[in-house]
Parts: sequence; C-alpha cells; structure tokens
Amino acid sequence: MKSFLTVAVATMLGSLAVPNSASAGLPFFRSRPRVNEVSGRLNNQQGRINNGVASGRLNPQQAGRLQRGDQRIQQRETRDMAMHGGHLTGRETANLNRAENRESGRISAAKSGRPGFFGRLFGRR
Repeated sequence: MKSFLTVAVATMLGSLAVPNSASAGLPFFRSRPRVNEVSGRLNNQQGRINNGVASGRLNPQQAGRLQRGDQRIQQRETRDMAMHGGHLTGRETANLNRAENRESGRISAAKSGRPGFFGRLFGRR
C-alpha cells in the first residue's frame, strides 16, 4: 500500500511539472505586443551599434556609452513589467519609446560624426 501511494504521488507531481499541450512550444512574450515592440527596438539598436563598431564608424568608448543607454532603457522596461505582472501599460510604452527615440538619435549622431542635439546646443563640433 505504501509503494502504491508513493507511485501515485510521484505520478501526480510529474504530471504537474509537464506543460499542457496548449502552452507547449509557445514563446512567453507572444501575447504581449507592447513588450515585443520595446524589446524589438532594443535589439535593433544593439545591432546598429554592433554594425557601427564593425564598420569602424564607432569607437569602443562610443559603443560602450550607447550600450549603457540601451541598458538603462531595458532596466526601466524590466522594472515596469515587474510592477504589472509582465505587461506594460500604454503610458509606460510611450515613455520607453520616447527614450528609445532619443537613444536612436544618439546612435545616428555618433555613427555619422555629427555632434547631436546637445553638441549643437553647446557648440561642440
């Protein structure tokens, strides 16, 4: 009787550990379009930075500075998602997109050798 109970408990625990067929094979973020949008843009910007380094248009210091900017955005995204159970609100998405737009401008300015907004503002060339 004791061995039957052990087998029954082991079988029940094993069946709980296996995902059901409806969720098997589906990525976690497929149903979160706002998260996908922000994460996709961050991945795209990381690729732009890597291409700039590979082409010689960005030096390692510039690339590191731009990557830290992307990391700050990613940390904000993670923090915002943690507050809402893995989702982003519309306002959070808008704020993250605005930050990504600024970072995208910094990447473009660094790759082209332009001074960027603050460089123009303070007369740097």
